[in-house]
Amino acid sequence: MDESIETTRGSLPQERAGGRFSAPAGLRDLVSRLLDWLKRRAGADLETVSTATTMRNVVDTDALADRTPPDWDVRYDMVTYGRGTLTDVLIFHHGPTRQELVVMPERNTEPEGETSFYHTDRVRGARHLLSIGADSLVAALGYILDRIGRFEQLFAGRGADLPSGYTSVSDL
Repeated sequence: MDESIETTRGSLPQERAGGRFSAPAGLRDLVSRLLDWLKRRAGADLETVSTATTMRNVVDTDALADRTPPDWDVRYDMVTYGRGTLTDVLIFHHGPTRQELVVMPERNTEPEGETSFYHTDRVRGARHLLSIGADSLVAALGYILDRIGRFEQLFAGRGADLPSGYTSVSDL
């Protein structure tokens, strides 16, 4: 155990002979081209950004909340639209039942145009696209406020219990 350990030093690889690692020429060229591309993109990012109108720009959730019953909240959310882009949607959430009515524009950057509706049941973890749509955001909001009024009539006298078959698309 008292044997001395002699350290030996082998020769450094040729790439490190200059004191720092140097990659083969092909890799250096690839890294150089990649860095040049990143530098060109860094300056162009803000030039290629465009603005888009979304639900947040055209809908006042506070004003809508004033028109909905006390158990309903109105808020925005971001959802995946199409091929992975994000869009704003309006969500009307009924707290006691955890039911939601979602208003989503048909075209990502045209929130005032044609609209689709979803019903989400947070208790069951289910979301259904409703078969009805609206030609405009104004018509969509009128439909949703009317639907909320009907839901309130169904809930009257039942507390937080849902009517039988409530989550069926035909009931909406």
